[in-house]
Amino acid sequence: MRLHDLVDGGNEHTAHHTEWTFGIRPPKNLDWHSDLAIVTTQSPISWRRLANRVARMPQKEEHYDFNSWTHLGEPKATSDNVRAYLLTANGHVIGYLAAHDTSEHRSWDLIDGSRYGDEDDTLRPRIILIWVADIYRRQGVGATLVQALADDFGCHVTDVSWSTPVSDAGQRLARRVSPKGIWVS
Repeated sequence: MRLHDLVDGGNEHTAHHTEWTFGIRPPKNLDWHSDLAIVTTQSPISWRRLANRVARMPQKEEHYDFNSWTHLGEPKATSDNVRAYLLTANGHVIGYLAAHDTSEHRSWDLIDGSRYGDEDDTLRPRIILIWVADIYRRQGVGATLVQALADDFGCHVTDVSWSTPVSDAGQRLARRVSPKGIWVS
């Protein structure tokens, strides 16, 4: 805990831990048409702020130097189609996937664990980062987000690319959704 956490009686720490455990409560003024929302760099600012807020969870948890969603300025298209997928349950955002499209990949055989194989320049969606609230981990939320990314792009889950390095949890998820191997970039 930081010193200012002690000043407020630990309230900030407790709030963060609650969000890490159960997910982020979205603002009530957002209109969810389903349990999944796709936020782009051109979405209304309220959606982009929510994506930024959720993206801070893995940043803090894994001590990343930067937030995976920083598109808070004027809405504008990106050449690589940056977007975030937000999954809700029980009134909380419980899953987050940041992605963009790229055409630089190498195959990775997950069965024998060998490092990167053949190069491929097919345009594919690339996972930048996935985060799932603690109590929902290992329940298929990550796989649901990867499937949503593939469906949105119009490809199979096996055609999705993963940014490197792929964490241990990411490798477990990748083996589950694409047992023969994945594309990495």
